Amino acid sequence: MALIKLIVAIFLMTSIIARVESAGTTIEENDILNSNETAGFEGHNTFGHGNVGRCEVLYGGKCYILIMSMARMGLSEAQTACKGAKGRLANIYSEEHFHLIRALVRSRIPIKFHYNHVWLGLQLDVATRRVKLSNGQWAPFTIWIPNRPFASPRPYIGMHINFDSKSDVQGYFDEWSSYRLLGGVCEIQK
Repeated sequence: MALIKLIVAIFLMTSIIARVESAGTTIEENDILNSNETAGFEGHNTFGHGNVGRCEVLYGGKCYILIMSMARMGLSEAQTACKGAKGRLANIYSEEHFHLIRALVRSRIPIKFHYNHVWLGLQLDVATRRVKLSNGQWAPFTIWIPNRPFASPRPYIGMHINFDSKSDVQGYFDEWSSYRLLGGVCEIQK
């Protein structure tokens, strides 16, 4: 049974690598894919237990991991998963940080999808339509997908990343907490 699981894992990793290579990766995506700290296939379809102790992106002295579930998760489930990994849903602190997290999210697009969308710890102040960090300060960097935020904005922020790195549908979107995304990016103090 263990041999079968190993063979399946090797096949899936080979498929993922071939898919990523054929898409034309950016410099930061290659850094994520080649990092010794990047979680492999075992990070797919898991909550925090598969990633605890693994730092997939290190930025500003904090560790970032991506927790995913093909069953999808609402905001509260993503928050709980991050708490289980001893963290919280992630803030994005700069354009450079956004590109690193985008690369991580793109590197873990499920095989049957052409995109990945995950929860962040950012919130939209619906009155001003400005994004806030989890500590209440204004976010220093914001990038929206086209036609977002909605005319009647929603208060929670997700990140949508396409498999095609040239697509303009890459960035933040506003949503209700009950909307079910493929995962969440967790921020963990080092």
